[in-house]
Amino acid sequence: MTISALPYLYSLAGISVNFVGFTGVGVILRQAIGPKMSSLDVLFTRIVIHLGFIVAVGAMLPVLLMLLSLPPSLTWRVSSSVVAVLSFLFAVTYPRRRHAASVAQPPALIWIDVVFPLVAAFILTWNAAGLVFEPSPGPFTATLTAILFLSGWAYLNALSFVLRPEIGLPIGEFNSTGGN
Repeated sequence: MTISALPYLYSLAGISVNFVGFTGVGVILRQAIGPKMSSLDVLFTRIVIHLGFIVAVGAMLPVLLMLLSLPPSLTWRVSSSVVAVLSFLFAVTYPRRRHAASVAQPPALIWIDVVFPLVAAFILTWNAAGLVFEPSPGPFTATLTAILFLSGWAYLNALSFVLRPEIGLPIGEFNSTGGN
């Protein structure tokens, strides 16, 4: 394994775990200030946590394999393969989970949650296969970073559903009398 990849992988795992923890705190606050979470609210939370754990596991796996003295090429092949499978499973099960949470037609942008992990799985499979060049940390870390960004994007989009106006005051309003 390239030693220069280690600090990046550690940072990526740390950011991912912190983001998942932040999401958990957000869920607790949401439940404290509003009505019971709907199935769709729970799905959005699970999506963010699921993607965050894919990134955390993916960032820690190459380090573990390196500690087991696997050659660099095999380390990136195995790591890429594992994260590719996790991304693929996330993508193919998402439509069923979304439909179970809400029978309403999802907005078109929600399909990014399907297409993006499929593209990530393709890139990781390509890296694992080593068809064009030897498997390396570049495509692997770039794809993990992109999955983390997808998780953040999903979180921001979920806020429009989870923090609905009926559970509190609109943003910028501090109380019903109009005072600050």
